[in-house]
Amino acid sequence: MTSKTKTLLKQISLPVGIFAGIIVLAFVGVYFGLFKPNCMRSEGHPSSVDEKHFVTEENLQKNKADTEWFYSQNPEEISIESFDGLQLTAYNLPVENAKGTWLLIHGHQSAPLREYATLARFFHELGYNVVLPYQRAHGKSEGTYITFGIKERYDVRDWLFKVNEIYGDTLPIYLEGISMGCTTVLMTLSFDLPTNLQSVVADCGYTSPYDIMWKVARKDKNLPLPRLLLGIGNIMANLLADFDFDEYDTFKGLRYNKIPVLFIHGTGDSYVPIEMGIANYQYCTSDKFLYLVENAPHAISYLVDEDGYYKNLITFCKLEQ
Repeated sequence: MTSKTKTLLKQISLPVGIFAGIIVLAFVGVYFGLFKPNCMRSEGHPSSVDEKHFVTEENLQKNKADTEWFYSQNPEEISIESFDGLQLTAYNLPVENAKGTWLLIHGHQSAPLREYATLARFFHELGYNVVLPYQRAHGKSEGTYITFGIKERYDVRDWLFKVNEIYGDTLPIYLEGISMGCTTVLMTLSFDLPTNLQSVVADCGYTSPYDIMWKVARKDKNLPLPRLLLGIGNIMANLLADFDFDEYDTFKGLRYNKIPVLFIHGTGDSYVPIEMGIANYQYCTSDKFLYLVENAPHAISYLVDEDGYYKNLITFCKLEQ
């Protein structure tokens, strides 16, 4: 090898090494800063996060009281096996002479009673069974990766059939989701679902995994080059969790939907933009209604305007009182 060749290789190796180092740092940064906290199981939320979520001490204490009430009813735990072999767990709280069953789907990095203790109590005292699953990669359900509704929609479909296995296919079913649970529920509407599913409540859902990840990267974290970083994150999602940010969206679920949908969104939601909730409403082809809760933060509209929330639920879903 000539000295000229050696000099040329040295000149090339330095920028190549720098470029490779930048790529490695970018992948490491995206993994720990974007992919891991958003797409992987968390061991739960500290109390400070819960206080922030519920905004006021009054709301927090109401959730705690309703959670204690729920456990005092001795709910049973039921399970299904997901299409990809995960054991998924839910609470099942029956009521004597039930008027129907509510299947309630929680959101991202959350838990059934963190979001549904109050609503579960309301539905149960109104005379309805309540079933509250842990989404995959959350709490008592197995799984490592959260797919923002992509795989979770199959789980909701299977929970609907599990409800009919327990209570029979003539008892009405009502389906509600909050946040990621809402998006999951709307994606589920593309399946051939049980005919006794009466109506759906879609509370503050985003439109697609890519849309919400873009919002997180660009607005919440203010990351530089968000499209590049999301592209890296999407590569990780495909390689590690076997899903793609652009694989599915709520519009595909709503395109041919015939089931009535009550859309709910707080105008003070800083996590899922209200524009996404309105877009979901506008795209829905079935009987629908949009209920906007003035100044309500993310995922607690039922606490901010309790009377209005319940009134719209009862009226739209034609619930027996």
